[in-house]
Amino acid sequence: MLLKLDLHVHTKCSQDAFTDPDIIPRIVKRRGLDGIAVTEHDMLSSYRSEEILVVPGIEVSSRDGHIVALGICDAVPRGLSADHTIELLRGQNCVIVVPHPYDISSPSVDPLHLRNSVDGIETVNSAMIPFWLAKRRSEKAAKVLGVSMVAGSDSHIPSTIGDAYTLLDVSSPSVEGILESIRSGKTTPCGSSTSVRNRILGLRMALAKYL
Repeated sequence: MLLKLDLHVHTKCSQDAFTDPDIIPRIVKRRGLDGIAVTEHDMLSSYRSEEILVVPGIEVSSRDGHIVALGICDAVPRGLSADHTIELLRGQNCVIVVPHPYDISSPSVDPLHLRNSVDGIETVNSAMIPFWLAKRRSEKAAKVLGVSMVAGSDSHIPSTIGDAYTLLDVSSPSVEGILESIRSGKTTPCGSSTSVRNRILGLRMALAKYL
């Protein structure tokens, strides 16, 4: 069966995000998604829902750039090298994804420079700049490494959830089924760049918070 999940979503638990977890199920259903992965910055989320599928995750700030882990059980320290971060995550049997490589607006790891293997590359991230160039380079890297291509909105505000999503061919509608789909390459990344309007809205919300 096919599931449609946004695999990169932040809530207000991340310092730079503004989405209240309580409204996520309504947005997910409105956008035609089956669920999301919650990938807070450097912290695990306790968010769960009986209405939608929720994949636990984390976006770790390595000193070389961000690394996303899905299905993770324990947080790992920030500020380590990307390869050391991957080693610690690999020991937890989670799925490891390089998010938004080649994005000039976020701390990004070039997957071609890693010594350790990953399970996937986020080839569609709605927040990437420049979107199309980063997408093409990410797709090329995924093909060179022979890993799955996935997609996520990198949403920090409610209106961007679902701007990008991954179609997953799963054996069961469960977290383990989703992780196995990524490991086995049964994924199709979909979506596009976040609108200028939503980018401006996100900037306004950030400025209002810190000024």
